[in-house]
Amino acid sequence: MLDQRILALLLGTLLFAPPAAASDVFAFKNGDRVVWLGNTLIEREQLSGYWETALTSRYPDKTIIFRNLGWSGDTVFGEAWASFDPVAVGFRRLRDHVFALKPTVLIIGYGMNESFAGQAGLAHFVQGLDTLLDTLAPTHARVVLLSPIYHEDMGRPLPDPTEHNKNLHLYTEAIRQTAQKRHCFFVDLYDLLSHQPQHLTSNGIHLTPTGYQQSAALLERGLGILPTPWEVKLSADGRVIEARGVRVRHLDSSSLGFHFTDKALPMPPRPGPSNGGERIVQVRDLPAGRYILNVDGKPVASADAKDWAIGVRLTRGPEFEQAEQLRRTIVEKNRLYFNRWRPENETYLFGFRRHEQGQNAVEIPKFDPLVAAKEAAIAKLRVPISHTYEWMPVKEGR
Repeated sequence: MLDQRILALLLGTLLFAPPAAASDVFAFKNGDRVVWLGNTLIEREQLSGYWETALTSRYPDKTIIFRNLGWSGDTVFGEAWASFDPVAVGFRRLRDHVFALKPTVLIIGYGMNESFAGQAGLAHFVQGLDTLLDTLAPTHARVVLLSPIYHEDMGRPLPDPTEHNKNLHLYTEAIRQTAQKRHCFFVDLYDLLSHQPQHLTSNGIHLTPTGYQQSAALLERGLGILPTPWEVKLSADGRVIEARGVRVRHLDSSSLGFHFTDKALPMPPRPGPSNGGERIVQVRDLPAGRYILNVDGKPVASADAKDWAIGVRLTRGPEFEQAEQLRRTIVEKNRLYFNRWRPENETYLFGFRRHEQGQNAVEIPKFDPLVAAKEAAIAKLRVPISHTYEWMPVKEGR
């Protein structure tokens, strides 16, 4: 029998190892039109935008358009789309909205709501998922199937999630098998989120904004997208010893200054106090003393020469600010588009009471240029720009 430590090491390697083949990586393409489709997990993502920001900033040289059609409480049968009509009508609405967007990629996340039916409802769910995928097949979109997330134990008086997690695992495996059968890409969010040391949800099953921020890297891992390391090693004489994730060019010999241009923006900081960054800069051979790092003339870090020689972790700066501005612009674009496809009082505009206020439906297409303007802003913000990094000695007494 294998030693338990060896077994644990092997399991860890399998869990966190990089993709073994190109087929294990979902490749986004320039010009992709991505439609998010699913339940509360998908709908609420647009409120914080961390998943979309991560995927947008990952490809600064590609134009990728995202549209969120998530609907809280929805199932593979399109029940949330039905409103006052039969479920079959809701399912046709879902189909028509997806077709109208002409997607090249569909990211589909269902199973949480259906999982409460347990083993007894599993076959019905699989049948519904197959029907949904058959219905959307004429789009010829590349499909990513997401599993439901793990049910966190938030303590009492909230329910013990043990039994529900067994059911969630059943539904996750059913989605995995469907993906394999149909040659779709599969992301096991259930497994990826089950290993997190901190709570990412508000009630066990709904991610908080911090949960979306922290799980963005996990979504990328599930898509086979490896982390982009950001690490710079410099010397006090102006040499660039090593630079990963960023292009670095020495300014001149008169100062310890460099041009830094990221290959991709960092993840925006999570809500609340910063939890640190993954950007480490090291400066060797500085004379003894304390040095402040100014980026574009603004201080972002201060440390002793010995600490700079070891490496200082950067948690703020203009790149983080640009990433946060990108995220906020994505959120605003999503808000505008939400009002475009799910306007308030839609029963009066398009439903059975449209005879009362239906004339106001002509206002809805006026959201289109507003959404387009935000897309143009996103296209600019996703591209990193060059910044000037300079180390200045701190004079005694300051």
